[in-house]
Amino acid sequence: MRWLVPITLALAVSVSAAGAAAASELDRDGKAHHHRRPSAHVMAAPSHQAMYMQLLAEKYAPETTAAWKQTMAERVKLMEELQALKKAGKWKRDDAKAKMEKMAEEQGEAVKAHMTLVEEFTKAVQAEDAKAIKAVLPKLLASEQKLNETLRQWVESARQAKSS
Repeated sequence: MRWLVPITLALAVSVSAAGAAAASELDRDGKAHHHRRPSAHVMAAPSHQAMYMQLLAEKYAPETTAAWKQTMAERVKLMEELQALKKAGKWKRDDAKAKMEKMAEEQGEAVKAHMTLVEEFTKAVQAEDAKAIKAVLPKLLASEQKLNETLRQWVESARQAKSS
């Protein structure tokens, strides 16, 4: 479990470029590569995740829709900022992995609780259980807001390192 969280968020840091990279590889030699499918990265893009969560909130927990919209818009912005810092050489995958490992050590119970919520949410969606989705969305929202705070701190830290 300790390696799952660092890998998950390290991938999230670079995932918005993954679909574009896969697509550009298709164009390089003009041949289709069946093992590379840009569509496999669709839900990995932060903007797609944001819309998915907003739509679920509208359908199952309308009272949380505005908060989900704000939280996910902030997530998209934070991920874009991390991508810009990555391109500028101020944010590296190894940095993300190290930060995630440190966070897992310092906030082990919070990380475990988040992963439990994600699993609960996934099971509810897979089962198409409206009552369970409605119940988990507000808890998942609070957890996602905490994750945004962590990402915000990482962006600020990388910006400060950039200006030094």
